[in-house]
Amino acid sequence: MNQFTFPVVLVLALLLLTPGCGGITELRDRYWPTGPSEYEMKVSGKDIDKLQLKLIENIYPIDTQLSMLLRRMSVRDDRPSREWKENLVRDFPWLNGIAVLDDENTELSRYPQDGIKQLEYSPLFPRALELPLGQTMMEVEDTPLGPELLLAVAVYQDFEIEGLTVVHFDPRSFVAGSADPEEIVVVCRERVIWPGQYQDLQEDLERVEWRELTRKNTSGKIEVDNSRFFWFARAVGQDWLIYLLKDK
Repeated sequence: MNQFTFPVVLVLALLLLTPGCGGITELRDRYWPTGPSEYEMKVSGKDIDKLQLKLIENIYPIDTQLSMLLRRMSVRDDRPSREWKENLVRDFPWLNGIAVLDDENTELSRYPQDGIKQLEYSPLFPRALELPLGQTMMEVEDTPLGPELLLAVAVYQDFEIEGLTVVHFDPRSFVAGSADPEEIVVVCRERVIWPGQYQDLQEDLERVEWRELTRKNTSGKIEVDNSRFFWFARAVGQDWLIYLLKDK
């Protein structure tokens, strides 16, 4: 999947809702240069109704927002104007802010000026200095006020990276767009950044080999401590943001 394809969760939700599809819930993995573009999901008939409802209510709203944000960022290869920053924060009110950095991680500007969290952006470096044009990378920075998710695209000058545009947000603000955030678990960089109501399973979920699971698949089922979850992976460049829904 990359930023230029339709939201994967939307594709799956539409398939589930299409009259005549019955129990067909398979989507082939299609590979683009940046990775898989669609989920491949197999569920039994008894799972369809509850999975469909949870997807539409809990994951589709926030994943659609993320997909639109990634598309906006993917066409940004120069330093953003103040107007661009203002419009982005207006259109995605769950964002905490936007920063422009040079290639030595010096903050050149930020919007808004008074941020809630003081960020260092160090988890982005040095990996971000190898970002291809138009590709977004994702990292997590720990702060005293909780984790902050960082999305970065490279700023180019004469075909050389001269810095980054970084958009950042709190996972709690992101999942607030879901009908019931407590029903969702979100995993990033093999860490649970939002446990929902499943805090007691957080350590077990972080022991899952997510890197191995996402090597060939973009969705599936796992079982931890006698609890079964459906998982769905959203590609962000070469990284994955993973949503989990419990199978009740």
